[in-house]
Amino acid sequence: MRLAGVLVSVAILGVLLMVWLYYGTGGSAENGSQPPGAPPPASRVGEVRQAAESVECRNNLSQIRAAIQMRVTTEETYPDGLQALGLPATMLACPVSGQPYQYAPTKGQVRCPTAGHMSY
Repeated sequence: MRLAGVLVSVAILGVLLMVWLYYGTGGSAENGSQPPGAPPPASRVGEVRQAAESVECRNNLSQIRAAIQMRVTTEETYPDGLQALGLPATMLACPVSGQPYQYAPTKGQVRCPTAGHMSY
């Protein structure tokens, strides 16, 4: 009788944990922590994935900007396009939206067109 009670308790806790992970409480999506214009995540797992992709976008932009600076230092000119930097194609687009980064070759500036990432 005790073993059955322990197994039922573990099962109930497992179900509650699954509900909390996948449906969450909705706290962070409602309190303004989302970037403006970004779709709300469907679950806690979605929130974590979205945060990780935002960090990946910032890192991509940082590495692209460093590659542009190295190019300017060695060749004293901005590259014509981001493809000329020799970086992987997956690094030249936002991991959240899949949109390619916008590059101004006259100024050497690169930015993300995804809503909420424009300040990166």
